[in-house]
Amino acid sequence: MIVAGGCHCGLVRFEASVPGPALEVRACACSRCRMTGHLHLLVPETRFRLVEGQRETSSYRFASGKARHVFCSQCGVESFFRPAAPAGMMSINYRCLDEDQGLSATILPLD
Repeated sequence: MIVAGGCHCGLVRFEASVPGPALEVRACACSRCRMTGHLHLLVPETRFRLVEGQRETSSYRFASGKARHVFCSQCGVESFFRPAAPAGMMSINYRCLDEDQGLSATILPLD
């Protein structure tokens, strides 16, 4: 199933292939995710495509510096990022997916 989403202002847009309408997402307890409300929907990098906004993104790294948090330089929304682990994955912010795609999510903790 192909889903689409992006940032608040619409400059950054992406598509991803997910296993189906019923998804498991993770609520991380780290300081950044807790403050931003990022709900992690992990997909392989090969199933993620940045459609628009490559030039409109900035990145941020903290702690170990391995994870690359990508956000829109216009509105500041982080709609996806490259986590340090597992390798080869993208973390899509479930809250940044377009509405009305027929999705449902079970939220699980991530420490």
